[in-house]
Amino acid sequence: MAILNFNVNEVEKRENSYELLPAGWYTAQITESDIVPLNSGNGDALKLTFEVLTEGYRNRKLWTRMNIRHNNPQAESIAKQQLRELCESVGLASLPDSNLLHYKPMQVRVKVRTDDTGRYEPQNEIAGYKPVSQTSQLLPAAPAARQATPPAVPSAAPAAPTQPPVAPWLKGKAA
Repeated sequence: MAILNFNVNEVEKRENSYELLPAGWYTAQITESDIVPLNSGNGDALKLTFEVLTEGYRNRKLWTRMNIRHNNPQAESIAKQQLRELCESVGLASLPDSNLLHYKPMQVRVKVRTDDTGRYEPQNEIAGYKPVSQTSQLLPAAPAARQATPPAVPSAAPAAPTQPPVAPWLKGKAA
């Protein structure tokens, strides 16, 4: 037996964050990455944890795995294409260490994957990556600019003075 002295009234209730995200594009960033062996023993996967930054879904988590080393060349090729798209979305031309992906905002396309057999609950799946638009995704939308009428252009420019102006305290004094 373990004595806990725990009182539920002393702990803030957590929001239910187990609901699926609706399909669509979200701003997110990678917070964790690791290379893990596949359960099948056929290779290794790059395991990524994403944190959603989009308002209304902020701090929600998404996960994906990419089979970056696999016995099946097609599975490995698909993963490398996904990794390329991910790297390009955050402006990286090479990736010597997965930590370079951390905390770089990007857009992720989320799908809801359903299981036709009924064995598994529907789940979110990341299906694409693209760069974040600085003005529309991370910052609040700027108010629409008003259509201003441009100022009228004068038909003739004022004549330039022929002599430089004289300071008032020097008027009438000889130089």
